This record gives sequence, C-alpha cells and structure tokens, in this order.
Amino acid sequence: MESTNRGVTQADIDYFTSAGINVVHSNEQLGGTYNTDYFNKYHGASQTIVFPKCTSQVSTILSHCNNSHISVVTQGGNSGTAGGAMAQQHELLLSLRDMDRIRDLDVISGVLVAEAGCILETLDEHVRKFEYIVPVDLGAKKRCMIGGNVSTNAGGLRYLRYGSLHGNVLGLEVVLPDGQVLDSLFTLKKDASGYDVKQLFIGAEGTLGVVTAVSLALAPKPQSEQLVVLGMDDFVTIQRTFVLARQLLGEIVSAFEFWERRCNELVVQYEGYSSPLSATHEFHVLIETRGSLARHDWEKMDLFLARLRAGKLIGESRVVRDPAEMEQVWLFRSQMANAHMKSGCMHVYDFSLASKHQHELLRAVKAHLHRHKLYGCEQAAVRDVTFFGHVGDDNIHLQVIADEFGGAVEEAMEPWVYQWVGAHKGSVAAEHGLGAHKGQFLKYSKSPVLVDVMKALKRLLDPNDIMNPGKHVARA
Repeated sequence: MESTNRGVTQADIDYFTSAGINVVHSNEQLGGTYNTDYFNKYHGASQTIVFPKCTSQVSTILSHCNNSHISVVTQGGNSGTAGGAMAQQHELLLSLRDMDRIRDLDVISGVLVAEAGCILETLDEHVRKFEYIVPVDLGAKKRCMIGGNVSTNAGGLRYLRYGSLHGNVLGLEVVLPDGQVLDSLFTLKKDASGYDVKQLFIGAEGTLGVVTAVSLALAPKPQSEQLVVLGMDDFVTIQRTFVLARQLLGEIVSAFEFWERRCNELVVQYEGYSSPLSATHEFHVLIETRGSLARHDWEKMDLFLARLRAGKLIGESRVVRDPAEMEQVWLFRSQMANAHMKSGCMHVYDFSLASKHQHELLRAVKAHLHRHKLYGCEQAAVRDVTFFGHVGDDNIHLQVIADEFGGAVEEAMEPWVYQWVGAHKGSVAAEHGLGAHKGQFLKYSKSPVLVDVMKALKRLLDPNDIMNPGKHVARA
C-alpha cells in the first residue's frame, strides 16, 4: 500500500490555527527532540507539529488530514528506541503533550482514566496518594507518556508481577484515521459483550489511530518492599535461582533482572555509579519483592538466601531494605541502556526468547561477528556485545556496540540475528515495538497468515494510509 502523503501546506496550517489548534512550523526542520529518537539512531524530517488540547481537536486534525491525504505521525514522550515516532517523510507530527488531564480516579475499584499525554511518573505519583500504583514501570518513566506506553505495548521492569498492558488496560478512547472517535473507554473489569476492539490499538504504534485516553486498572501500593542483588558465575545458576525464587518467594516476587559483567562495567565507567556489589562477578541478579507485611517478606527472603548459600549458587549477596538505597540500585539498573549508548553506536535488539536459548544467543552473536572479522580481532568494528534482561518474562536486550550505525556490522547482523531468533521460536520485538525498521523481519516469528491479517486490519481502518506510513506491518 503506497502512501499518498502530499505534505503540509500553508493552507493546512491556517486551517488548524483557525480551529484553535496550536501549530509550530519551521521552513527548515523542527529542532529539539521532535526529529531525533532517544538513542540518536533514527532521524525525522518534519517541519510542522500540532499540539491538540482535547479529543475533538485530534478528530479535527485527522479528519482534515484524511480528506487531504496528509500523513500523520503521533508523538508522545519520544522515548522509544525503534524510530516509530519519527516523521521520516515530512509527515505532520501530532504531539499529545498538551493532553495531560487525569479525568477520573475511582478509589474504590482502583481504576484510573487519564489522557494520553500524561507522564507515566506523574500518574504514579498521583495514584500513590490514594494507596495505588500504576502497574507498568519503565526506565523512561520521567519522560514517556501513557498513550505511548499503550501504543507500543511497553513491558517494563515489573511485568513478572503485574502483567502486560493487554491485561491492565480496561478501555481506550481512540480517534480513527477518518476523525471518528472510537469510545471504548470502559472502566469495568469484566465485559464479554462482543469483540475486544481496544486490543487492536495496544501495540499498534499509531498505525490504526491516535489513542487519546486510557482506562487503567491500578495495583495496590505495596506496604513492604525489599530487594537483593546477587553475584553469580554462570547463566545456568541464574535459571536455577529463578526457579527457587518462584518456589520460595512465591507471590511477593515483583522483579527478576539480570545483567552480565560488561554491562556492570559500562554503567560504572560512563554513568559514574558504584557497583551494587563489592566483588566482580560474571553475572548480577536483582530480585525485588513487594508485599503487605514486612516481617513475613523478610523471613521469606532469609529462607531463600539460605537455600542459595546451601546450594553454593551465589558468590555474594546484598539485601537492601532502605528506600533510598533501593532507589539507587534501581537507578543503576535503569541507566544500563544510557551507558551503552555513551560507549559507542548501539545496535540494540529486543527479543523474547526462551530462557534456555538466551545465553546461547549471546555466544552465537559473538561467534558470528568474529567469523566476519568484526569482533574479537585487531581493529574490529564492534567494541562490545552484551546482554541484560528480565528473566521472568523471557525478554532480553542484546547490544552490539560499534563505531558507527549501519555499515558492515548491520549487514552482518541483519537479517541473520532475526532468523536465529525466529528459528528458536522467539519474537523479534518483545517490548520496544516494530517501529521504522523491524517490520521487515516480522516474517521470521509470525506466520504468513497472521501477517496478512495484520495488513488487512490496517487497510480496513486506514484505507488512505495516513497513519504512520511505511512503518510497523507496512514493512512486513
């Protein structure tokens, strides 16, 4: 499906302005972060951005763009890593920044209704006053917006405990490409009356419409929190520890993170943080628990650590129960991507892969790049190959740090790495989305029939292909 984007004219700008919509236009190219993604890999070329303040203004914008064949790219906090929010073909940018009202909070049922431009951390701070938390927690929470979280189906650090947005989103308000407002902003937790249409827009990355408001089931604010950082020698030990954590810590486990030695070194070197453990280890593991009774949770943790020591599974452990110290440990973990980015040009890959294949993937990538004389040899183009991830939900982040983006490194990695992941029954995009680049690799983890159904949905809802053209399934 070819896009018929004709670009934004002065007449279009005048129309938006007459409708009371804030418009920013540049004869060259918009500055700031509007045309640069979070990792500085993808770049846009948009000259015009609109800032609607309400759903009706979004409807006005899309109705005009659909009738005039003007393509639109929606932006939230612009914290994505896959280039999905970049207007690479001079499309109109639609920012949800000014749609940041909290419409309702039901403190009895624990349901929040918020507009798409609300910052994730701001929402969490608000609901904590009423003894709730937002169930999704991301490293970019100071910047990302709830509409973007939904549109990319963001996973986050505590997916293991609270599950996906497909389960926590109760309803959505979406403006369709022709300007119609799809009101499925339900706040009830049970509804079996017909197709669950809202699910189509969770993870659609702005290709089917613009999410303008979200109804979200909240989680109770934990009364007891603790974490432990463990030092380990091999990946098999991490897997054994995860099984024991599920058995002995049970329902209070909220996060289970791991990272390898080189990741730890990069955070220390480029972010200036002290390592959470005193000794050097091949792997670090962070386990967090959240519960309702501290004494009960502490006893469980003590028993769990005793079992690990008895089995000689850990080289070092550090239990943290002070809130300020816990925040520092989480900050160390959350800065991992930034540290990699500062160390070079980061080719980042976000996969879902069964735990039994995760370390195998790292070894395979290093061997593959070495065969191409790109890693582990004199004057190699690749400086580092690392991985870290969320053990509980099978999501790993693979980083290939090179001297430049593209070139021989990308040619060697792609599509080879996506084929490898697909051959091992993995997903080519776990939580970062398909964006501007990864749709072409969808065929390695999805069947042809499934891809055809996705494309048919796009044609049905956006026949003029104005919404985020050339991205997501359009590249499949």
